[in-house]
This record gives sequence, structure tokens and C-alpha cells, in this order.
Amino acid sequence: MMSSFDLKHTLLLGWPILSVLLVFSILTVSIFFECLSLFRHIREILASQGEKHSVKPLFDRVEQRLAVLGTLANSAPFVGLLGTVIGIIRAFHTISQASGSGGGMALVAGGISEALVSTAAGLAVAIPASMLFNYFTFKNEKLMENAGTDE
Repeated sequence: MMSSFDLKHTLLLGWPILSVLLVFSILTVSIFFECLSLFRHIREILASQGEKHSVKPLFDRVEQRLAVLGTLANSAPFVGLLGTVIGIIRAFHTISQASGSGGGMALVAGGISEALVSTAAGLAVAIPASMLFNYFTFKNEKLMENAGTDE
């Protein structure tokens, strides 16, 4: 079992990749709340029998946000994979530097743990972002049908 010091060390080694994934997750959460707000506003306008052209800019904004959310969902696993590759490269580099010293598994454990943390972080960002993208795309299409817009 990893001690907290080892986890801290692993996070420090993988900070370039993990910081990108942190930004991705912050963007995903902010897009989530913005889309919720936009949908609520669209429903209010439609419920009050507002003019159809007044909701078009709101639909356009939702579609812009969905494009960003889709990009985040698609690229997060690749960023995690990049962290995996970097961690494995670090592990093999450590092995090559210590050839003949007989360090065994302890030599590669840091690089492998960095690789696995990067992979898990990439998936932890991508899965919710993909789910939100699909949900909001469906909701947007349904609202556009109810609004009777020609998009």
C-alpha cells in the first residue's frame, strides 16, 4: 500500500499532465453549470411564449459550449495516455541508469505509479465530460424541437 509521501511524490512527478487534466475538469464543471443555467433560461422564455428569435442566441451559446465539452471529453484520455507514456519512459530510464545495481522492482515503481495515476486521471475527466456532452446534446435537441427553431 502506498504511503501519503509516495502519493505526493507521484503527483509531483506527474504534475505537468495532471495540471492539464485539472484545467480540463474545471472547464467541464463550469460548462455544466453554464449549460444548466442556459437551459433554464430557454425554458423560461419558451414557457412565457417568448419570441423564437430571442432563444436563438442562447441555443448558439449552448452549441459553442457543447463543442468545447466534446473536445475536452475526447482529448482527456489522450492527455492521460501521454502521462502514461511519460511515466513508462521514466521507469525504463531509471532501469537503464541502474543497470547492474540490482534495484529490482523498486526502481520502476515510481514511473509505473506515475503512469497509472495519469491514466486514471485522464479517464476520470473524460468519462463525466462525455456523459455530460451526450446529455446536454440530447436536451439541446429536444428544446430546439419544442422551440420550433429551424436549426
